[in-house]
Amino acid sequence: MGRIILIAVIVALLWIPLLKPLGQAAIVVADLYAPVFGSDLSLGPAPRIADTREAIAGEALRVTWFVPAQGERHPAMLVVNGATPNGNDDPITRRLCDALARGGWLVMLPEFPFLVTGRLSVAAPSAIASAFAALRARPEVDGERVSAFGSSVGAGLLLAAAGREPALARADALVILGSYYDLDTYLASVVTRTQRRDGLLAPWPASEEVKQRLPAAVLDALSGTDRDALARALAADGYDRVTAALAVLPRAARALLDGLSPRTTWSKIAAPIYWLHDPNDTYEPVAEAERARDASPPGRLTLAEPGLVSHAAPVTGPISDLLALVGFALAVMRASN
Repeated sequence: MGRIILIAVIVALLWIPLLKPLGQAAIVVADLYAPVFGSDLSLGPAPRIADTREAIAGEALRVTWFVPAQGERHPAMLVVNGATPNGNDDPITRRLCDALARGGWLVMLPEFPFLVTGRLSVAAPSAIASAFAALRARPEVDGERVSAFGSSVGAGLLLAAAGREPALARADALVILGSYYDLDTYLASVVTRTQRRDGLLAPWPASEEVKQRLPAAVLDALSGTDRDALARALAADGYDRVTAALAVLPRAARALLDGLSPRTTWSKIAAPIYWLHDPNDTYEPVAEAERARDASPPGRLTLAEPGLVSHAAPVTGPISDLLALVGFALAVMRASN
């Protein structure tokens, strides 16, 4: 009998690395999608939630922490929000952070001013890297298991940071939800409502919100002749003419676009990337995700395109898409544990 018990214990221990990520994936996906199906179900113990002020890149920022209810040291996840005036009070972002903490991650949600105001800054990647370094240094964080999640424009800035800032070179995983790869082609898609997929131009129904906010944010980051040159480029007729005009902008304008484009330092990103993109996203064209995939070496980027996430908001869809999402979540859990 003792031998049987010993064998059972050994088998159970061997299965833990397989079963734990699956359980975590189930908790996160179930918690995120419960409201879609009219339920307030939450799996796992409720995390401790607290707001603090933290010095990040020389500025005191509001940070919301989601700490697992059990255990003393945890794997951790930095969450970089999309551009929203709600900041850390955005309900969708808070539910995501809550779900991750219920699944066992200590979550850090910094309220970056440039994302609250919707302004672009060449200093954004450095600020994100500083937040990541601060998270890794916390005593309750297992410093060998730290990842980062970004949504929308915030995810693009996270990727830009990952290719430039040494702090993010040690990330276990970068999880991306509906973002951009190249600010040039993203702008061209927004102003022309067109995207290039498989070498062909196709209509893209950009939302009115992104059409009003993104070009304005880039223009507001420049002044004088640089701003005027960018305005002329964005007014060009057609996708190809816009991208051609953007390519020959004055030096300061090019520095802004290149500094915030993951494309320019894509080959320097060390962490594995898990990119989730709704093919019908009207804020970031799915062509951006596909360009990132095509530019990546084998095994570097995992791309999933289930139609279950409408610009960060969970929505209903076929069971096959839900299973694909669980599989994607499982891959993320394995990478970040």
